[in-house]
Amino acid sequence: MRWANFLHLYQPPTQSEAVTRRITDECYRTLVALLRAAPQARVTLNISGCLTEQLARWDGADVIAGLRELAEDGRVEFTGSAMYHAILPLLPRSEIERQIALNEETNRRYFGPVYRPSGFFPPEMCYSPAVAEVVAAMGFRWVIVDELCHAGRLGTVRSDTLYRVSGFDDFWVFFRNRRYSAALTYGAFPTAAAFLAALGPLHEQEGYLLIGTDGEIYGHHRPGQERLLEEIYGQTLLPPVTISDLFQHVSRVEEARPVPGSWSTWEHELHEGAPYSHWTYPGNTLQDLQWELTARAQALVQQAVGTPGYAEARHLLDQGLHSCWTWWASCHPWWSLDMIGRGLALLRGAVAAVAPSLPAEEVAQAQALADQVLATAHAWEASGEARQRAEAFRREHPDASFTSLSFAAADQTRNEK
Repeated sequence: MRWANFLHLYQPPTQSEAVTRRITDECYRTLVALLRAAPQARVTLNISGCLTEQLARWDGADVIAGLRELAEDGRVEFTGSAMYHAILPLLPRSEIERQIALNEETNRRYFGPVYRPSGFFPPEMCYSPAVAEVVAAMGFRWVIVDELCHAGRLGTVRSDTLYRVSGFDDFWVFFRNRRYSAALTYGAFPTAAAFLAALGPLHEQEGYLLIGTDGEIYGHHRPGQERLLEEIYGQTLLPPVTISDLFQHVSRVEEARPVPGSWSTWEHELHEGAPYSHWTYPGNTLQDLQWELTARAQALVQQAVGTPGYAEARHLLDQGLHSCWTWWASCHPWWSLDMIGRGLALLRGAVAAVAPSLPAEEVAQAQALADQVLATAHAWEASGEARQRAEAFRREHPDASFTSLSFAAADQTRNEK
């Protein structure tokens, strides 16, 4: 069995300089050094354009250079994605295309011609047929999603098979293995020995094991877990490959019709009609308000094309589409008043930047809606509703692993996911 490891590197646009510098020291530099020291290493990697810009701004140029060199050597395969980690299925097509194009432009500027992704990572592996249509039309050959999207339930994906998306001539979908990816995310296998022991005879089978995780689990979220990568690259039982390498090693092909979902959606949520449950969930009135404000801000900024404040408004709106501020309002079980406020400030700023060119009544309505978002979030915090919702989610998912930081300090929130 071959080991295809996908890593996703991202920090939200609201992240502080101090936290990004710390993660760079704990994780990103460690990953570059580890991959450089292992000639046999192969990894498929997404780095969101907003993180690339942060690294360039905050003394992370050596990380960018290291990843560029590794890509030139064929040990890192880049994927495309959304510039600000937006939940693409919840956006209009024009915004999906813009986020992808911005990401491509930014990463090409810093990584040069070696940044030529053939695969695509939808943030949080949030998949929909509409997203697949856009991604394929923009020239990508494959997309990576969670195995739940294969048939709406876990355990249905064959590890000896490549899946071509039905309805497309040459567009493919790769399904990450949730069991082992989640176990790595929550620190179940700090060493290669523990990982291989858990695989048992599985590693002797034909095919591949596709792992997909945040890259920050190596050295930041899980200090010391980077040893697992080092040890994996030093053994021969699981030869490492990139995802695109699998086209050369796997011959069995089936057609697939992936269903909407994400890498954190549960089966019952999918069947209840909530494929993106951490970002929009039935009965979460706070998230309903957040998405209403998002749509209102998009409409107002679009009205202001060509006005003096448009460029600033468009940039703030691009950032304001990031996933974190609705994720931290989910209470599944994550909650952060601070992260909600940071995301809200971006959309407020976008509207304010073009306010002089817009009807005063429409601007006032948008700002009143923003006030309602903030007031609702504070009410949930003060009344204990946020905590009650989070505790109810934990009771409903007793077998899940969660960190103890659902109500963490603001400067550690998204980074302690």
